[in-house]
Amino acid sequence: MKVTKVLSLFLSVMLLGSLFAGCTNDGIGTSTEPSASVQPSSTAPTSSDVDAGYEEGTSSTDDIVNTTAAEKVLLVVSFGTSFNQSRHLTIGGIETALKDAYPDYQVRRAFTAQIIIDKLAEREKLNIDNIEQAMERLVLDNVKEVVVQPTTIMSGYEYDDVIAAVTPYAGKFESLKIGAPLLTSDADYDAVADIMVTELAKFETDDTTVLLMGHGTHHEANATYPRFEETLKSKGHDDILVGTVEGGVLIEDLQALLKDKGTTKVVMRPLMIVAGDHANNDMAGDEEDSWKTILTNDGYTVETVLEGLGQLQGIQDIFVRHVQDAIDSAEISVTPAAATAAAGVTADRVQNGTYSIEVDSSASMFKIIDCQLTVEDGNMSAVMTLSGQGFGKIYMGTGEQALADTENHHDFTLTGETHSFAVPVSALDIELDCAGFSIRREQWYDHTVVFKSVNIPADAFIPRQIDVVLTGGTGRAGIESPAKLRYKDGVDYAEIIWSSPNYSYMLVDGTKYLPVNTGGNSTFEIPVTLDTDMSIIACTTAMSAPQEIEYTLRFDSSSIR
Repeated sequence: MKVTKVLSLFLSVMLLGSLFAGCTNDGIGTSTEPSASVQPSSTAPTSSDVDAGYEEGTSSTDDIVNTTAAEKVLLVVSFGTSFNQSRHLTIGGIETALKDAYPDYQVRRAFTAQIIIDKLAEREKLNIDNIEQAMERLVLDNVKEVVVQPTTIMSGYEYDDVIAAVTPYAGKFESLKIGAPLLTSDADYDAVADIMVTELAKFETDDTTVLLMGHGTHHEANATYPRFEETLKSKGHDDILVGTVEGGVLIEDLQALLKDKGTTKVVMRPLMIVAGDHANNDMAGDEEDSWKTILTNDGYTVETVLEGLGQLQGIQDIFVRHVQDAIDSAEISVTPAAATAAAGVTADRVQNGTYSIEVDSSASMFKIIDCQLTVEDGNMSAVMTLSGQGFGKIYMGTGEQALADTENHHDFTLTGETHSFAVPVSALDIELDCAGFSIRREQWYDHTVVFKSVNIPADAFIPRQIDVVLTGGTGRAGIESPAKLRYKDGVDYAEIIWSSPNYSYMLVDGTKYLPVNTGGNSTFEIPVTLDTDMSIIACTTAMSAPQEIEYTLRFDSSSIR
């Protein structure tokens, strides 16, 4: 489905700011007690809720996965974390605050990181929906009103992925609305800056500098980080610096800034929703490349604060306000489905050449920022560039398959600060397994990718023919076979030529298609799904009154020529 101008305008207004993803991975870490200056809500989880050994198990806030029937649902979408205590205090804290603020809504949880979902399912037997599963569950439960609130902080890749996953469901509910990221308006920047200043006041001395660690992104929303630092400076706090794990201001840049300041002590805390892998390892870990180790070796006294933003009441309150803004806003609107998803297009249907294309990934940590597709004599290959240097090999298949097929691993080529990989492409516009080998974890992680055809010129696709069978109706009508088949905007379109000139329109998935000819037998161009029984309706004027007649079409992909 294509998002209409209504959605575009809505998002343009809501997304004036940008977002920091609370990006985490698996591991074991610790969290400090919430600051005394933060007064949690009456039911919000606190560190005192955590029993000895809690890090090894789930908590009361994880009970949110047990859903019941409801007419109004508030779906809270987070990247996720397998750090149990931080999940309880941060994501659980936000969810609890929203439960308290909106008692008429059932609050549900979804994670976007499939790696985290799989880890928790295996380790804790905790089953958390990804966003597609959560949306399907809402449909099956006959929910009427849905508000989706991402726990992100800027409108980068993570937020874009949520929008892309949610909008196709707009027509399945009476109302569907999406809340904005944490940092969206000027008021949000001011509020979050004030919260951080209050939190960090106890560390304020002449010889101390505070470093806030954000994740970083190659999305244009990375501008959020310097904007937030400028907001802090405008309030008189040039002793607080914002750095990132990747992209933007890196630890090497921070080292230079600290040297100029004459600082002797450094306090670090994550500028992320959760205190997960990046906070516990990249920031506060004992490895030689952690920020703590690097700065300690530089001679600074280093203190780390392992608290995610999500456990601060002020941050929770901003998300509460953004949900209300979403409730008060216009609902998402999409056009009727004008096309059926294609089964993918292979190299023999594309002209030879090199094309710059987009690639969708199932994981924000496996983000493809550039891809050059080459089509040559019935084969396709691509050079795709990831957003960072975390993966050293790629395999077009699953991680399990990669372990058994070492000859088909694809090693990286260093392109500036990123890794590029040359890989074979079997088809466009379908999900393909693509495993990545993590350099740091030394293990394979499964992903799916979609090499999209949308940027390939229309005249680059070669028209073909395909056999089609028509059944249903009275048995007297027929259509020509083979039919002409062409590919456009990621969809197969077939030319349907009827055996008479008496058909005034066709209905496919509720969308009306009119004839494309003015003389001769009725001819239509409709979107089709291959190797599937397609139910369609055709209106004939050959009777005393126009009649809609149900038919079934089946297109055989093996017959394409």
